[in-house]
Amino acid sequence: MEVMEDGNLMDKVHILIQRDMEYYKSNQTVLQETICPGIVGGKLDFPRSASFAAMKLVLWWEEEYVAAYRRNSGFLQKCEISEQNMDTSGGCGGIVKASDPSKFVNLINKSAEQLLEHLHILTQEALDHADLTVLTGTIGAVALLKNCLWFYLQSINEIKGSQVEVLHESYKKYQEMGEALAERLLDLHCRLLSLYILQEAESLDWESQKPFCESERGSYVIQMWWLYMQGTKEDLWNTVPPKMAQRVFSGMLNESLTILTVRYTQSCPSEARSKLLLVDISNLLLCIAQLLPSICDKAEELIGLNLNNKSKILRDIHTKCQELLNCLILRGASLDILQKVFRKGIENVELIKSKSASPASWIIFSLPHIFKNHPKNVQKMSDLSPDIIIALELTVLLAQPQPNWAQLLKVVTNVILSIGNIDDYSDTLFSSISHQPNWAKCFDRRHVWNQIRPPWYEAILNLVTPLLPTITRTVINAIETGASMYQAMLIILGCFSQLWDCVDHTLPKVSTLIQDLIPADITPMNHSALIQILISALYSELLQQSELTHNKQVKFADGLNTPSTSKEQKNSAHKNSVSSFEGTFNSVGEIALAIAESLCSIDEDNKHTDQIEEFLEQVKENMEMFDDCCREGSSRVEGTEQITEVLVSDILMTTHGKKSLKTLHHFIKNNSEWFYQKLGVSEETDACVPNRVISGPHPLLHTMFHIGYRPFDQLLTGTWQPNWTGLLQTPMGLSVDRVWAQISL
Repeated sequence: MEVMEDGNLMDKVHILIQRDMEYYKSNQTVLQETICPGIVGGKLDFPRSASFAAMKLVLWWEEEYVAAYRRNSGFLQKCEISEQNMDTSGGCGGIVKASDPSKFVNLINKSAEQLLEHLHILTQEALDHADLTVLTGTIGAVALLKNCLWFYLQSINEIKGSQVEVLHESYKKYQEMGEALAERLLDLHCRLLSLYILQEAESLDWESQKPFCESERGSYVIQMWWLYMQGTKEDLWNTVPPKMAQRVFSGMLNESLTILTVRYTQSCPSEARSKLLLVDISNLLLCIAQLLPSICDKAEELIGLNLNNKSKILRDIHTKCQELLNCLILRGASLDILQKVFRKGIENVELIKSKSASPASWIIFSLPHIFKNHPKNVQKMSDLSPDIIIALELTVLLAQPQPNWAQLLKVVTNVILSIGNIDDYSDTLFSSISHQPNWAKCFDRRHVWNQIRPPWYEAILNLVTPLLPTITRTVINAIETGASMYQAMLIILGCFSQLWDCVDHTLPKVSTLIQDLIPADITPMNHSALIQILISALYSELLQQSELTHNKQVKFADGLNTPSTSKEQKNSAHKNSVSSFEGTFNSVGEIALAIAESLCSIDEDNKHTDQIEEFLEQVKENMEMFDDCCREGSSRVEGTEQITEVLVSDILMTTHGKKSLKTLHHFIKNNSEWFYQKLGVSEETDACVPNRVISGPHPLLHTMFHIGYRPFDQLLTGTWQPNWTGLLQTPMGLSVDRVWAQISL
């Protein structure tokens, strides 16, 4: 689409709207562009794509911002406006825009009003023709412009008064229009569901004396509803801002579930159609268990635990599904099972007893691969087994329309802290390390100085890295102020003791395991693998400090640093290593090197044996104290979501953190079945290998005839046999009247 790039903004906007309308009339669609694959959702709920007109207008607004403020606003990460255009002098032969903040606000407000009218026209056209493509394109345009206006409102500080209020009114109009469009989109999908998808005369004829399809399958309604919900979810995830997509999908699920719940719980089928009712309800519950994670934010919401403060839609869905389960139990259980349960007296039937705070019975019934049996006395998530917690959190994480970084961190933390015990380290890490030749050589006290180390040993030393800068500065400052080398060693041991609470809990676990594996011909410092690790890490840090200081020395033209010869340097190094070293008149590098050399003999002549043994005893007590806490996984932070939000924000502030989280999410998403198999909750029969780079969607035929990995109509074919007696003995808080109302139908 060709538009005018030069001239006044209002003239360009007028022509842009004209061209966009001409394109719509000739093609019956809206030209769309992807905004940025890496920027979708977030706190402002950015759309994945927007109309060409909205994208072009945002670029023009940015040009006006630069002309008014002589800097980029920051809304566009890669601004196409060159630095030369920001130069106030303009240069020779160029056209310089004359603008100011007041003029900028006025232009933004007027152009936003014009495009808003244009979007209203497109919206009406889309609703008149039930055109979802045009409607979603309009939603993307409104969302993008709304976010841009919000950003400018936060950036503008110089202008106050009526002009900013006018701009704020424009922002509110776009916000209200976005919410209205989401309601229209939801209404359109609900009408399609209620008028077409959920209507099918043959399978809904409950009074028919003829079995449906010779009792060989369930009704078409549930299968078509499942297929429509799956396709619509994928379409919403790809075309609508993520949070809006979740709201629309949750509304669709709730509205359609209302129709289905009333239909099945109040139907009175003939004997020939009674089996169809049970098959449809079982299929429906399995389908909802697969769809519900998409609208949940955490595992608690999925299993219906502590829903008092959660959204009304989630509470409604759990309530309706529980009604469907009640109907299935009371109508599906055979008469002999009902007689065995109720003959003890109605007051002794668990079904009518009040329901305790525990996971919803229907979700336990619908996720048999995760819940092998009904959990009891579950007040909070940590009362469940770690494998179930991880599986539920992983299910919710992978169903989201956009990556939830805080939840990803929570899942990973749960995995590391719940599974990362000594047995797992022994099975996964050291089973391969111990088979390498001379693997324990780096733990010999004579190799503390050796900087050629295997990568796995360097990884262990990195666990000590956070403590080293503080210890290095402290001991160097002590030497500079007159402390002896003997006192310096005491200071080092004291620093390790004082800072030990800050060390990674993995370090003592790994060192304990290594201590039992070291061969008899290897002697670590003080006969302790932990001391060897700490001293080796500190030696490398001090050596690096000395080299850093040495490199900062002035170099002469002939390439010599100092007049001293290599022999003199060796004598100096030896001199610095003796206990009578005088650090007052030496450089920081020389002091660091002398301390490093002294570290190699810290355990000789029993000089510091008592202090080392006291430190090792402290480490042992610390391990026993925190051993139980480490097994709890992320349960320590599950009640305070702000902690995970803060932690993940710190990670995302660094380039390595962003790449690490993206890589981790990509790996988990494409190899999820391998994780489920390791947790023992997978329904996939074939063994998975965690080497998938891209995991494609299931074929259409698989989606049509399977709920996850389960085929439709398992209750009919007999491959799934619910425990009716156990279900009837589950407290659900039913009244006697409600029980009789279902049994009598």
